Amino acid sequence: MNRTRRRDKKSRGQSLVEFTILLPILIMMLSGLIEFGFMLNYYLDLIDAARESARFAANDDPIRDNAGNYLDPNPAFYTRAQQVVLDSVNIGSGGQIALDPASDDIVISAFSLMNGAVDQRFPNGWGENGLNRFGNHNSGFTNAEITSRLDAAAPATGAVMVELYYDYHMVLALPWITMFVPDTITLHAYSIMPNVNVEPTPTP
Repeated sequence: MNRTRRRDKKSRGQSLVEFTILLPILIMMLSGLIEFGFMLNYYLDLIDAARESARFAANDDPIRDNAGNYLDPNPAFYTRAQQVVLDSVNIGSGGQIALDPASDDIVISAFSLMNGAVDQRFPNGWGENGLNRFGNHNSGFTNAEITSRLDAAAPATGAVMVELYYDYHMVLALPWITMFVPDTITLHAYSIMPNVNVEPTPTP
């Protein structure tokens, strides 16, 4: 009987030591998962904002004014699309995301697509950079990368792309997380929608 009691006490003591050793590791893993969850939530809000803006911009004209005159870039188009982003981010995230003009950005590009490739990119004169709001970032996609996502058999069409760059600052920012992952992580969300206003003009 005494041997059994001693064996039980020894087993409980061993379990306690093992748990004590593993507890810090478990806490580190759990806090890492929580931090990743916060970041994922922010990223999903950014995707929603980019999609909402691209959906709005799909019905707007990036290269003509209200009178139908050619205007590239059309400032009103970009202002409206960027404002949709700002409103969507603020509403969708419950105000937890506020784009910082010093580091974040909204980049908008429009494309004429023909024969499964980028025929022309707007605004003209900006190359492959797209038009940004704060001047911190350019488009994350070259024309070749856009072309690689297209179906060569697809009919000629137009498209608009909205990209968001947001510097995520960790909510917990615990030292055992920042030791391996930088405290500021740049999130890049984007959405592409068709836009008939920039379809290639057929050659007469």
